[in-house]
Amino acid sequence: LAKCNGFTLKLIHRDSTESPLYPGNITPQERVERLHNQTDARINYYVAKITSAKLVVDQSGNHLQPEVVRSRLSFQDSFYLAKIGLGTFVNLPHQPNHRNYFLIVDTAEELIWTQCEPCKAGFNQTQPVFPYSKSKTYRLLKCNSHSLCYRDRCQHGYCTYGVKYATNESSTGYLGIDRFTFELDNGATESVDGLLFGCGDIQENFKFTTPNKINGIIGMGTGPRSLISQLGNRALGRFSYCVPSWKNSDDNIFLRFGKEAKFPQGLHVLTTPFFKGQVMSAYYVRLLDISVAGNRLNFPTGYFDIRQDGTGGGCVIDSGSPFTALPQAAYTRVRDAVISYWAQRQLPVKQKPGLDLCYHVPTRPDQQFPLIIFHFLNADFTIGSGAFLHTGDAICFAFRSSGGLGGVSAIIGGIAQSDYRFWFDFATKTISFAQEDCRRNP
Repeated sequence: LAKCNGFTLKLIHRDSTESPLYPGNITPQERVERLHNQTDARINYYVAKITSAKLVVDQSGNHLQPEVVRSRLSFQDSFYLAKIGLGTFVNLPHQPNHRNYFLIVDTAEELIWTQCEPCKAGFNQTQPVFPYSKSKTYRLLKCNSHSLCYRDRCQHGYCTYGVKYATNESSTGYLGIDRFTFELDNGATESVDGLLFGCGDIQENFKFTTPNKINGIIGMGTGPRSLISQLGNRALGRFSYCVPSWKNSDDNIFLRFGKEAKFPQGLHVLTTPFFKGQVMSAYYVRLLDISVAGNRLNFPTGYFDIRQDGTGGGCVIDSGSPFTALPQAAYTRVRDAVISYWAQRQLPVKQKPGLDLCYHVPTRPDQQFPLIIFHFLNADFTIGSGAFLHTGDAICFAFRSSGGLGGVSAIIGGIAQSDYRFWFDFATKTISFAQEDCRRNP
C-alpha cells in the first residue's frame, strides 16, 4: 500500500446472504430478536471490560496467561465481518497467493488475531487454520524487536498475547507480522506488508455453532495495535463508514480509508472530539444532554461523563450494537418524552414480543417522527426515523435500557447511525458525521 494512499474494504452484515453466519429466511420478528440479543451482548461487553482486572503474567509456566479479562465477545452476535487475506503462499495457477479468512470487525477492540497452526487447542472452524510457517512473508516477533511487543509479554524469547473473556473463553499465542490482502469494493485487491497480529495457539471454552466459518477478530479501535492505528500514514490515519437502513442486510457497507474516506460535497458536516476511556479501544465522545421533539431534557452537567471512581460512564459510538442504550433513569426520561409525543398524535400502542415500546403505524406515509438530538460537545447528532424499527404494521423504539452502574452511560448504536456517514480522524482525534443516503453512496 503506497504511502498516503486510500482504499475501501467491503464489510459483510452478519445476516447478509454473503455472510458465513447467514441465518436463512427469517421473519421480521426473528430479525428484531437477533438485534435485541446483539445489543444485550454489547452491553455486557462494556460492563465486563470496565469491571475487569489485569492478570499477572506467569513467566514460568508453559501456558501463556491472558493479560486482560474482557467480556464475552460472541462471534454469533457480532454485526459486521470482513474477508481478509493473510500471508503469501506458492499456489496453483489462477489461485490467490494468500489464504482468505472471515474476521469480526470490532470498533471497540484493539488486537487482530486468528487461529494458527499447530493450534494445540482451538475451536472448530470450517477452513484450515492459518499455516503461518508456510507463509513467505510471516515473521515471528522476538522480544523487544517491535514497538507493539510489550516488555512484560514475552516467553521463550518471543512476543506473546493473551485475552480472556468474561465467560472464560480465552485466546493465547504469539505475535507476528505478515502481509494482509484486502478485497476492495471494485473487486481488486490491495496488500499491506508488516501488519502485527496474534497467532492463536490455544483457544479455550469457545462454544460456536457448527459449521463455523469465523476465524478471529480484526480490531478497529483507538489502541495502537488496531488496524487503523497500524496503517498510520498509509491510510492518513482516518477511515469512514456509512450504515444503511437495518431493514436490508444485503446492502453493502464499506470501510473507506485514507483519501477515500471523505464526505461528498454539499453535506452539512458536524465534528466532535473523541477520546480514550475505561474501555481503552472504544471511541468515547462527550455527551452533554438529550432533546426529544424540541424539548431539552436538561440532564445534570456531567451526567453522561466517565465516573472517576472507575464504575463506568461515558458515551461511545459503536456500530456493533444495533440498539442505542442508556442507563435506566435516562432511558425512562427519553422514553416518557417519546410516549408523550405519540400520545398527542393519538397513535395507538401495539404490543410486540421482546420490544418495550411499539405503535401501530397508520396507512399514511408522511408520519412525522420525533427528533431525538444527542448534544455532543460542539455537535448535535439528530435522529428521526432512525430511532425506530419498522416491523410490519408497527414502529418500535430502537432504544433500550442498559441497566444500572457498571457499563458506559450511553451507546450510540448502529440503527441510530443509519443514513449517516461517520468519519474518524486520528490526526485531529475527532469524529465527524453528516446525513447521507447510504444505499446510494455506501
